[in-house]
Amino acid sequence: MNKVRGFTLIESIVVMVVMALAMVTVTNFLMPQITGSADLHYQSRASALGQSVMTKILASSFDEQSTDLGGALRCSSADIGSSLCSGLAGTPSLGPDGSEAPHQFNDVDDYIGCWTPNATSGCNNLYDLISSGADSSYHNFRLDIDVAYSTNTPTQMVKKITLKIAAGKQTPIEYVAYRGNY
Repeated sequence: MNKVRGFTLIESIVVMVVMALAMVTVTNFLMPQITGSADLHYQSRASALGQSVMTKILASSFDEQSTDLGGALRCSSADIGSSLCSGLAGTPSLGPDGSEAPHQFNDVDDYIGCWTPNATSGCNNLYDLISSGADSSYHNFRLDIDVAYSTNTPTQMVKKITLKIAAGKQTPIEYVAYRGNY
């Protein structure tokens, strides 16, 4: 008589339980890796956005009252005929001058404020600052830009520009740069 070989029901159930435990273990190991894999992508994109915006800001004039003549007259300097810089006593505060649009910004303090895609949460429109929106790959990013005087003496004036980039639940990245009055 030939004996039929195969698995019994008990053996099959034991194999399924062992496989289930192995899958749970592998899944618990891989899930933290998957959530952390987006960090490098976020950091790379945030870095590119931060460098681009900071370069744009630093390419602007020191102040609305400064001339673009290569240092002929600087605001609040010892030069004869110079004007006081914005944000000092008796002058307009730092920030956009009147109703300037982002493409008209001409000095570093014009960029002050928060910037989000499509101007949500009472912020300015990020797409007006960096792109046309449809072509942008920065749909979930938020920029917070602050400009304040770091050094303010008659012979030396420096503005500190702080740029904070945040996206979703990622840790915000902060850039700091200085723009001198020269």
